[in-house]
Amino acid sequence: MQRSILFIFAAILSGAVHGQAQGIQDNIRTADKSVPVINQTLEGTWLLELRRPGQPATQPAVLNLITFQKDGTATASSSDGTQTASQGTWVRVGDRKFLQTMIVFNFDASRALTTVFKVRINAQTSPDGQTIKGTTELVMMDRDGKVLNTIPGGSYTGTRLSPEIPGDFYDFQKLP
Repeated sequence: MQRSILFIFAAILSGAVHGQAQGIQDNIRTADKSVPVINQTLEGTWLLELRRPGQPATQPAVLNLITFQKDGTATASSSDGTQTASQGTWVRVGDRKFLQTMIVFNFDASRALTTVFKVRINAQTSPDGQTIKGTTELVMMDRDGKVLNTIPGGSYTGTRLSPEIPGDFYDFQKLP
């Protein structure tokens, strides 16, 4: 009985001492003023839903998979089959804010190059870094680089992909 009282008293005393003794580690960061430094990158693979400029609301969004590399480059593929995979660059410009530029080659039915798109993008990730939204400006050029039109007003939303555990994961891990 005395031993348990001694332990309880020691626990209370150590809690009181710990609560009063604050050091630099306890005060170096002001929680209500801190900006989280996690997820300040686009690095990884995302599934996007693209809405092209002028696209009717009734038309479904175009799906796109994009991978952002650590070195500031990006590669994407669209689900509509009329374009090449797009390639481009990205850079962080503010808290969860990014600029991207992507280049896409477009073809006609006989697979002849018709136009080149340069897509300029403003993007922002959610506070947890798992979703993204962006606006786009499309610069349409002919095959020689002559600007034919600049079309603002596109947008996209997306979700960062993450590894998922398959149903047989634990059994598979037991294999020799």
